[in-house]
Amino acid sequence: MPSQAVNRTEQTKAPIRGVLFDLGGTLFSYGARDQMGGATGAALRRLGVDPAAPDVQAARGAASEAVHREYAARSSFLHADLFRDRVTRTAELLGVAVPDQVLDEFAVENVGNIIEHLTPKDDAASTLRALKDRDLYCAVVSNADDSWLEPAIRRHGLEAVLDDWTSSEEAGSCKPDAQIFTHALRKARLGPGSVLFVGDSLHHDVAGAHAAGIRAVHVTGQGPTPLTDGLDAGAPDFEIEHLIELLAIVDDLNRP
Repeated sequence: MPSQAVNRTEQTKAPIRGVLFDLGGTLFSYGARDQMGGATGAALRRLGVDPAAPDVQAARGAASEAVHREYAARSSFLHADLFRDRVTRTAELLGVAVPDQVLDEFAVENVGNIIEHLTPKDDAASTLRALKDRDLYCAVVSNADDSWLEPAIRRHGLEAVLDDWTSSEEAGSCKPDAQIFTHALRKARLGPGSVLFVGDSLHHDVAGAHAAGIRAVHVTGQGPTPLTDGLDAGAPDFEIEHLIELLAIVDDLNRP
């Protein structure tokens, strides 16, 4: 049985002229997360460390949690820096020095893995096409670095059904900071009341969109990420399980 879109708040129904999407976990799936993170294991092996060893896995977990918490407190950062710091913090916990060459090789491999293994959900393209058929502006607003956001979009041909995309690097702001949302609205030439923001993170996407005055649609069932787990969350205006359910929400809000 298909899931039902749930309206979580009583809102004045304003016409929707645009839909902004998070990328990872929303339009794109994290199903190949292990492959995307393979560059870390490769870097550790270059340091003479077995990534599968229990003590190494424990160090990776502790380093990841510490680094993610540190970066979550920032309004803006590059993911390249976050990923690099996870490697160096893991090595520090293991008492291993990390040469610059290893970090440079890691950075190149990590971006390549993200682009290769971050793939659109089955209904991403069809949902975007249906929204474009409704003459709606569609764009991505992602906590992503420029090095992989556009390449990931173009790799799967989604530039054909998107009007634009905004990275946190371009905006100088990371969700849930409101600046990235207002930057994307300026590019779209739309007001906050005439768009929906769709994302899988209650902290980044829902709370962030609300801070910018935008109604938020939460894509459920994706699971928390370390960067947002346990942080303050927002209550979504709508909840969906599949992207295609978004069409019914838009049609309802735009019904005369």
